[in-house]
Amino acid sequence: MQKSKSAFISYSTDASNKAEAVSKHLEGLKISSFVFEKDLKKDKGQHQARIRSEIEKCDAMILILSAKSKDSPWVSHELGIASGLNKDIYVFKTSHNLLLPEYLDSYQVTILEKTNDLDKRFS
Repeated sequence: MQKSKSAFISYSTDASNKAEAVSKHLEGLKISSFVFEKDLKKDKGQHQARIRSEIEKCDAMILILSAKSKDSPWVSHELGIASGLNKDIYVFKTSHNLLLPEYLDSYQVTILEKTNDLDKRFS
């Protein structure tokens, strides 16, 4: 597996703190990351194009799996794009007792337990 140099971080609002922590950790490794903050005042059509563009540019996707992201259509859409583009997909669970949703079985994902697990994947 080739080392990744950039990442798209997918999450729902209930996991924004974890997304920010992952982004800061990657920054410390000199790895660029994209954390999409939805601005509801902007046209939604632009969101979809921007998401696809950012996923295309990245080497990997990091999914912050939370109670809300498990059922999020945005997260599912982002995973589909990343998978279709053969991106490496990593998953952080926000809670150790959070069960992985069945739909993740159709994707090749690597589960990461702690932020330091990013070091060997990205540096």
